[in-house]
Parts: sequence; C-alpha cells; structure tokens
Amino acid sequence: MELRLLSRLDSRALLLFETENRAWFESHINPREVSFYSDDGVKKHIEECLSQHQRKAMLPMIIVDDSGEIAGRINLTDINLVRREAYLGYRIGEKFAGRGIAKRAVEKIIRLANELNLQTLIAFASVDNIASQKVLTYNGFVDVKQHANFAEVQGKNINCIEYQQIVKEKHDTLG
Repeated sequence: MELRLLSRLDSRALLLFETENRAWFESHINPREVSFYSDDGVKKHIEECLSQHQRKAMLPMIIVDDSGEIAGRINLTDINLVRREAYLGYRIGEKFAGRGIAKRAVEKIIRLANELNLQTLIAFASVDNIASQKVLTYNGFVDVKQHANFAEVQGKNINCIEYQQIVKEKHDTLG
C-alpha cells in the first residue's frame, strides 16, 4: 500500500472507485453531488483538488494497493500554514475495509504533515463509526469534543466526535 498525490491521470480509476463504493460511502457520509459521477465531474473534482494543492491549501492523496488499484483516498484540507493545522479526511473502499489500510495511510499522512511543518491535525468521526475512531486513536488522535447533529446522512442527523493530533516535531538532540 502506498500514498501518492492525486493526478489528472487518475480520473478513470477514480470514477470507477467512487462509483463502485457510492452506496457504501453514502451509508456513512453525506453524498457527493450527482454531477460528480461522470467523466467531466471527476475531472473537475481533480482540477479543484490540484488547484488547492498548488495554493498549499490541500494535500489530495490516493491510497493505492499493491496491485495498483485505488483502495481509498486520504486528504489534508483547509491547510493553514500560519496556524500550522489541517483537517484530515479519508475514505476506504468497501472491499478494502478491515485490512489496516486506513491505519497505515493515516500513519503516512502524519509523516507528510510533519514534513509540511504542520502541528495540529483535526479529524471527525461519527459516534457510530467505531473503525474510524480506532484508526484515529491508534495514530495518537485524542477525542476533544462531541458535535451533536454534525451532519445528515440518509435523512438522519448524526453526532460526530472531533479528534485532534499534535504532530511530534523533529528535534535535533545534542549529547
């Protein structure tokens, strides 16, 4: 499993990944716009992500399995280099769930956040999404706040937990 920057060349594979996992994702998070699920929709999405990346406001990554197939996405968004913080979000395809891919991907993106000199990462997980909560706590995130009615998924309000992780800074030691 590896992380790599989202590319324009990923549009076909990304459309397939998102289409195959649409029902799975929509059972956990708000749905994407219907217009997203087309060649033009995905190409527009990639352009928006890459534009934000160029402005250093986003780190849009793809999680690729050992065979080269997209297994998920992981992003740092709303990157604020002054406050040294960003929001972490990820989604793993249904057939890849339960394999430790999210855990390893979060480990890797924390290292990338450190390289970007970010100090605080913020993530949200539904109170019902135990797997995501475990991924975050395994990687050093701590529960800082509960948010009632944070989002609406399939017509139901869901409560979420806000997590934060303070990225360990690299220090040279003398001695």
